Amino acid sequence: MEAGTYSEGSDNVVVVAAKHIGTLGKTALIRTILGLNASGSNGVANASPICQVDAVPSMQEYYKAINVLGITLFTVGGASVLFILLLYVDTLHHIMKNAPPLVKTHSAFVLSVYPVVAVATYCAIVVPRAQLLAEAVTQGVFMAALYQLFCLLVAYCGGEAELIRRVKPNSLNPRVAPCCCYPCCCLPFLTVDKKHVRYLRLLILQLPIVQGLVYMVLLVMWAEEESLYEVNYMYLQPVVILSILFGVWGISMTIKTLSEVLKDHQLQAKFMVLQMVLLLAKFQALTARIVVWGGLIACEPPITPAVYANLIYNSAMLGEMVILGIIARLLYKKELPDIGLTEVPQPQEVYVFTDKYYNMIQKLPKDKSLK
Repeated sequence: MEAGTYSEGSDNVVVVAAKHIGTLGKTALIRTILGLNASGSNGVANASPICQVDAVPSMQEYYKAINVLGITLFTVGGASVLFILLLYVDTLHHIMKNAPPLVKTHSAFVLSVYPVVAVATYCAIVVPRAQLLAEAVTQGVFMAALYQLFCLLVAYCGGEAELIRRVKPNSLNPRVAPCCCYPCCCLPFLTVDKKHVRYLRLLILQLPIVQGLVYMVLLVMWAEEESLYEVNYMYLQPVVILSILFGVWGISMTIKTLSEVLKDHQLQAKFMVLQMVLLLAKFQALTARIVVWGGLIACEPPITPAVYANLIYNSAMLGEMVILGIIARLLYKKELPDIGLTEVPQPQEVYVFTDKYYNMIQKLPKDKSLK
């Protein structure tokens, strides 16, 4: 007898089911698999659909299943994105008008995290199959912004050479989070020189490079075969985590070193409001996956548990980007202390006259000038 069929007179029924099945209740689950109802007799199995919790519907199926709550979610999400964009434009206008020239570009890039993440998250709400792409964009823009935050800290000091001059004779302390316990507690203090500042830059610069390569590999796997992506996703996470730890370690050492020099620039607050983007994205995405794997969300095709979990995750991310955008606006609109960066030295013009032209100038009448 073939799997999934029933033959009259046979006492055995063989059913092939998906790996994951939504929580429908034990009795209802058995009846759904076997296609039985209360009036069924002789245990005859009828065909019935089985819910795959990881399945993502097409846009046509998705929009057919949307009700008033879904339309409300789309509307509120769109309004949140517009609000974040307005916050960004307002803060950017203030920075371009009042900030020192050295910090304008870096500040604008760091602040762009919130509108970019908000737009990517809203796209994942509107198009469920864009979830992986939205996560990749969120991860990538954060890594690039973290490097730009390092460049912003250097710009606050007036450049690498000025940073080294201002920090001396203080040392570079490697015993900071996330490497503040063994074996990092045994690391010696380092002198602040050009070589060690370059090492700090490389520690942070590897973030967008490594993360970009990892997500490119994941996207290629997903495009080729979704199951290939699901199998290999966890194997690439150690690389992602190590890269993030090294990058955060580098920026933490930089902030610790500059804490006295730039004590009025609120470095720690600016780092935390940026770091929260990564923490919220990572931990909430992991929670959503655990909820799906644990079968804690009922399955109502075509809206599967994976779609429900992603909707909750993305909606939470949009609300959090609004809050973080407001906090970032307050931090970056504060007037920066004057440490000598407002006045940019202008190049001096030097004129060189040969003897021929010098003699001509001497012979000119006093009421004429050389043009």
